[in-house]
Amino acid sequence: MSAKCFKSKVDHWIFLILVAVIVINGGVIGMIALDGGDPLASTIIILVLLLVMALIMSIMFSTHYTVDRGILRIASGPYRFKVPINQITSVKASRSPLSSPALSMERLLIRHGKRRRIMVSPADKAGFLDAIGHKLSG
Repeated sequence: MSAKCFKSKVDHWIFLILVAVIVINGGVIGMIALDGGDPLASTIIILVLLLVMALIMSIMFSTHYTVDRGILRIASGPYRFKVPINQITSVKASRSPLSSPALSMERLLIRHGKRRRIMVSPADKAGFLDAIGHKLSG
């Protein structure tokens, strides 16, 4: 069986917020560069803002879920998670705003192992559920 990859669904408003943060950071970097203040402090602030921008962009463009050989691999920017499919105990629809590797509020709450859980937001929810061999539970 070949690996199946599912992109994250992306809510427009979440996308706009992330783009706004990138644009604002870029503006702040420009203002700091033109300010001519303390070079060391300016450099540190610019580097931190660039790291934040890179993190947000990597999350925006790399959040996906791969099902392969009995493992659900979740990737979101630099973050990686592995969930053995045979340890999934339930999958439930969720709109929880808690932090998760999901770019949409239309999420699936996956319970696995002993009291562990993670939320994902595959664009192809039906295909994803089929690939992990689970149905939505009440």
